[in-house]
Amino acid sequence: MTKNDIEILFKKHYMRMYRLAASILYDEDESKDVVSEVFSRLMASGTVLRQDTAEAYLLSGVRNQCRNVIERKKTRERFVRLLSDAATEPTVIDGEQLRMKELMQYVEKRFSPMSQQIFRLRYLREMTCQEVADTLGISRQTVHHHLRESIEEIRSYMKSIQ
Repeated sequence: MTKNDIEILFKKHYMRMYRLAASILYDEDESKDVVSEVFSRLMASGTVLRQDTAEAYLLSGVRNQCRNVIERKKTRERFVRLLSDAATEPTVIDGEQLRMKELMQYVEKRFSPMSQQIFRLRYLREMTCQEVADTLGISRQTVHHHLRESIEEIRSYMKSIQ
């Protein structure tokens, strides 16, 4: 598709796509980001859309991207909860920051360079496993393997310091 084709689609479908994203995410900025990401991926993929299916394709892309955003938030929340559950002190922002600093020091000492990099990309940069795999040029299964081992080791460490 040409840039002009994308602009036409953007003007024609933006508001409907934005309203769908906003109804799912309840956040204006994230909704705008989602719609932008859908168009960005469309341009990068070179997919040619037929007029009769363009709207359905774009709305489906918005729903999928919203699911990705929600899943990233859930993953981050689970990670923070893991840290909070393992600590015996009340959760306060300073306490969370201290635990995060301790955790990152542990990761730097104990994890292999590859595991460290995967851990940082997945949980600190909030990339999906596929994005991590693509960035590092490894398989998604390898990413899952490193993350599973990392989380098990972190749980063990957190239990030991209680």
